[in-house]
This record gives sequence, C-alpha cells and structure tokens, in this order.
Amino acid sequence: MTDTHLARSTFWLGLAQAFLPPGQPELEQAFVNGLALDLAELAVPLELELESELAAFSHAASAFAAPQTLLIEYSRLFLPPNVLLSLNLSRYVDGSMNGPCMDALENAYFVAGVEQGGTLHDIGDHAAMQMECLAWLTGQADATPGIAPDTFAQICLVGALPRFAATLHAEAPDSPYTMLADIAARAIACYGQESADTPASQRRPNRRHDRGLGVWRHCKSCDKPFAREKEIQIMSHALEQAGLPVKHLALCPDCRDVSQGFFKRMIK
Repeated sequence: MTDTHLARSTFWLGLAQAFLPPGQPELEQAFVNGLALDLAELAVPLELELESELAAFSHAASAFAAPQTLLIEYSRLFLPPNVLLSLNLSRYVDGSMNGPCMDALENAYFVAGVEQGGTLHDIGDHAAMQMECLAWLTGQADATPGIAPDTFAQICLVGALPRFAATLHAEAPDSPYTMLADIAARAIACYGQESADTPASQRRPNRRHDRGLGVWRHCKSCDKPFAREKEIQIMSHALEQAGLPVKHLALCPDCRDVSQGFFKRMIK
C-alpha cells in the first residue's frame, strides 16, 4: 500500500467514525479536539484544500466540549423520534429508500466480500458504513478486492454527499456535522462526478428490474425470480400488521393467479 493509499484510507475511516453516534466520552473528545487536526494532516498528502472547511468545523465543534452535548446534537439531527436529517444516503440519490442505488450498494458489498459488523445497526447505505467500506477498499487496492474504490464511491457517495451537505446547511447551518459533511463532499469529488450536461435519465438508469442487483425471491412453483427479497419482506410486514395472509407471496404473480383461479376464459 502506498503512502497516499494509507492516508486516503485513514481519512475516510476517520470520517466514518465521526458519523457514528458519539456515545462514549472519548469519542466526543476526539471529535471536538482531535479530528480537525487529524484530517488536516491527512489532507496534505492527498492534496485536498480543506483549510476553510476544517477551520469552520473546528470552530463549530468547540461549542460542544461539554459532556454529552455532542451526543444531544447528533440525536437531534439523526436519531428518532425527530430524525431531522437522514444518514441513509441513498435517499439523496433516489429520493427514497430501497431504490436502485440501494440495490447497487448491496451488490457492491457482495462483490467486495464485506458484510456489516456489530457496531452499526442500520442498513447498508448509512454514511458511516459506506465511508468505512471505501476506506477498506482503498487499503486493499493492491489486493484486488473485487470492486475498485472509485467505482464504489460513484454508486452513492459521489452523488449523495453534496446533496447531504446542502440539506444540512438548510436545516442546521451551525452544526459541526454540517461542516463535516462539507469536508466529506469536497473529498469525494476526487472520485469523479457526473457531467452537469448529462441528462438525468442517462446519469442513473432505472435498474429496478436488473436481476443482477440485490437478492431476489424465486417462485416456489416455477422457480422464476419475480421480486427483490427486501420488497417481499416489506410487503409481508405490512400485510401481517394488517392481519392479512402472506402465503401468496411465495409464488410469482403468474403462478399465483393460476393457483387461485384468477385466469378465466374471455367471453366474446
């Protein structure tokens, strides 16, 4: 691993840790007192000009030196019941959760051979999980981990982080997390951005029916893949909550209709 790879990997790992809940006093102190200096040192070999962003972050973070004040701020922004802003970044790409961006991320994690550990209890598009995966892929660049770091970054982070930062500026302009998002948005730009002249329909093609992405449910009758497993789980949960049966979801629509007699001869 080169010095640049090491610096970039450490940079994104530091950002990933910073977007986790600061539940321990030592994490709060590292965020307030040490993170800006660490990122500034790492920015030098990466040739990232972040002086103004780091100064703004350091100033904003200094207001949260008292115990638990940073955790309160994190909770106000990102945790239930308020959830002023979402750290699930696919929303800033697709406009909602469980879209093609999420499918592509799930496929990328599978190709890279990584899975979620026990530190973060969230879905795979969480900012911290994506940044940590980017850090790991960068550190494994010489070992061919199955997907290149820039390819992974372009799935969601490149498009999402500038929009995430803009949303934070609108909702919480004085929060240190807003300045941290600015730093992340500036840093991710080196992984490539889509041209402003590229039509939106060409930038992110609709891949809802791409069976190479996500985990698919296969029909118990004909074995044909007919829906993504996560969508079946969402429908199952909604039906169960309403007290309705879910057995029919084991079959594809064609087999379901035949088995339940929904097809009939047309009368002319």
